[in-house]
Amino acid sequence: MDDHVGVRGKRVDVLDLSFKPATDDVRNSQAIPVIEGLQQRGAEVVAYDPIAAENISEHYPGIQYVESPAAALDGAAALVVTDWEEITALDEEFDAMAKSVVVDGRRAVSRRDGIVYKGLTW
Repeated sequence: MDDHVGVRGKRVDVLDLSFKPATDDVRNSQAIPVIEGLQQRGAEVVAYDPIAAENISEHYPGIQYVESPAAALDGAAALVVTDWEEITALDEEFDAMAKSVVVDGRRAVSRRDGIVYKGLTW
């Protein structure tokens, strides 16, 4: 991500906080090292998950949690996503980002013009 946007002082969103979609279980969630790495690099972390936000907020009470993926995109410099249906349905909402750098953990977002896209696991 640092190749495309320096994260210090920038808003970076993490969309999906559980270890797999459709659960509130955050044990062994890949969001944990992502959040920690972003915080160590000085990013302002904003997070969204439809059901796991409350569980992970016990570990990270100092980050901002938003109510929808579209709200997360507004003003973000970059985001890390996985495959919740609410996230995979996003399209023109990416235009609200300050800089559209998307790190995709599960091939959840379709590549399109205007997005700097990086696959995380392949």
